[in-house]
Amino acid sequence: MKSSFQIRSSDRTLLAEPSRAVVNVLVMLESFDERHREQSLSDISRRLGIPKATALRHLLALQRAGYVTVDAKRQRYALGPQVLVLSRRYLEQFDILAQVRPVLADLAKATGETAHFGLLEGREVVYLEIAESPQRVRIYVQRGDRLPAHVVAAGKAILAHAPAEVRQAFSAAGLPGLTPNSITSHRSFQAELALVRQRGYATNLGEWIDEVVGISAPVFAREQGVVGAIGVAGVGMRLRGPRLEELGAQVVRHAQHLTQTLGGEMPAASD
Repeated sequence: MKSSFQIRSSDRTLLAEPSRAVVNVLVMLESFDERHREQSLSDISRRLGIPKATALRHLLALQRAGYVTVDAKRQRYALGPQVLVLSRRYLEQFDILAQVRPVLADLAKATGETAHFGLLEGREVVYLEIAESPQRVRIYVQRGDRLPAHVVAAGKAILAHAPAEVRQAFSAAGLPGLTPNSITSHRSFQAELALVRQRGYATNLGEWIDEVVGISAPVFAREQGVVGAIGVAGVGMRLRGPRLEELGAQVVRHAQHLTQTLGGEMPAASD
């Protein structure tokens, strides 16, 4: 199983080898996903390649701390309430979310599509706030979801306004394709970011998942520059042609409103 747990370091910093026990515990917590909400000890040991005795010790420690719970009769483990406490503490770091929520709610109502706010963390976009679409057929994005920045509109919107050296280094490091529509060329991706700066919003035209389209615009705060992006996502059959441009204009207006609320300033269009 692939884990999102990574060790990140700056070019000038060498990190010691991470503790195997700590890595195992983090990977175990991350293994409780949508497809594996409950797991037995055997499930965890087999999927993660961790010896049963070791996995059991970690589970007992996590259980005592409230990060996992166990159904004693069925011997099935699940995430515990302490995980929610940590997630709330994480979100509390972002003071701007109080200003983001009403703007997202209005954007979702105005467009009829799922609205979201995300920020760039490493090479991924982390979605911190969501306003659900009222449509019966809609795109589901959940708080805390992490997606590769180069295949989603929010990632492009933020990267387009990052320093030039950051933009260049990002695509030079490689752009894995997730669908036939993903941009995988360094030159093409830089041209895409230039287009974003020119028109004010970014698009994802089936680059993450076929038939999923997204539109996002950057959000700026006073003395911080670009702090994230807001946008909408929906099924491709609804977000094509003139409708795409119409949604782009709506997303930009909401991004401008949020930027003004945060004391920031939208940059002028540029190449």
